[in-house]
Amino acid sequence: MASVTLKIEGLSDLGKRLQTLSADMQGKVARAATAAGAVVIKNAAIQKAPEDTGNLKKNIIAKRLPKSETSLTSEHIVTVRKGKKTAKQKAAGIRDAYYGVFVEFGTAKMTAQPFLRPAFDQNKEKAVDAMKNRLEARIKKAGA
Repeated sequence: MASVTLKIEGLSDLGKRLQTLSADMQGKVARAATAAGAVVIKNAAIQKAPEDTGNLKKNIIAKRLPKSETSLTSEHIVTVRKGKKTAKQKAAGIRDAYYGVFVEFGTAKMTAQPFLRPAFDQNKEKAVDAMKNRLEARIKKAGA
């Protein structure tokens, strides 16, 4: 799995304001901000994904990594759902999309049709803006 880290500069004022909040509220604000950025990338990936049956597009998700998998305050990833399905997903007829990696990177018999990486590359600035806007709004709402 490829991982990309962005360093955001120029947010020192927001960072100072964020530190005036309680640790619990800081976590909530951070989760909201990273979720906002991930949704931008997820929506772009859905638009870029090739459509055969539509199953691949239905399985592109943004999810927050649990604390046990990250050392950061909050980390979201955009990926293709595979493996276990919830009862709701089964009832909706959503099938597994284990093949998303083959579509993204290709195989010996199939050329690559990247959709995740181009979605990130073309929308990372929009994602950062969404994160900044969400941070600002949530910090204001929290009263800092």
